[in-house]
Amino acid sequence: MDKRALAVSLLLGGIALVGLLHTVLAFVFDTGLEQVGLLVAGTCLVGIALVNLRP
Repeated sequence: MDKRALAVSLLLGGIALVGLLHTVLAFVFDTGLEQVGLLVAGTCLVGIALVNLRP
């Protein structure tokens, strides 16, 4: 793994954690914005997979 892939993976991982935190807090405070956090987290996880699966 090169430095660029590691940096992108760590950045996307951090954003995914923020998305998951947003989802949990949306459930706790019943704001109705759970989909936003799930969408952000899911998109970041797909991005991590794409960055690490390239040849």
